Amino acid sequence: MKHVSFSTGAYLRRYCSIRRPMTDWERVRQDLKEADYFGFESDSGDTAVPGLSGEWVSGNIPREGGLKHENQPLWIRILDALPGGDTVEADPENAPESIRNIATEHGLEVVIFSVSADEVRIALCDPSKHDL
Repeated sequence: MKHVSFSTGAYLRRYCSIRRPMTDWERVRQDLKEADYFGFESDSGDTAVPGLSGEWVSGNIPREGGLKHENQPLWIRILDALPGGDTVEADPENAPESIRNIATEHGLEVVIFSVSADEVRIALCDPSKHDL
């Protein structure tokens, strides 16, 4: 019988190297400011919004690019046009490319969770433990 041993230090180094590093939230906010997205605030906890738990930064951005009314699917445009409709397809791919790039750079997910006629509330958050 062959005896196998391993070093606890080597195990911990291997475990720590595959764990995701802590997010530098101040750097994320700075990157957003440099991309002309101001007013993002840090928060944490559990929410009723699918995919939004743990830690995140969130803020309001103009409805631009894929979030604009005219760039939405027809059924979303119809709902959006109704009084108080304020509807947008919440696919993260509809977020502005610069925000998606910042999220990717920091290993974060984009969650669109609120919409008005002119703005969308968006969060960059730790990757979800649950499938969206």
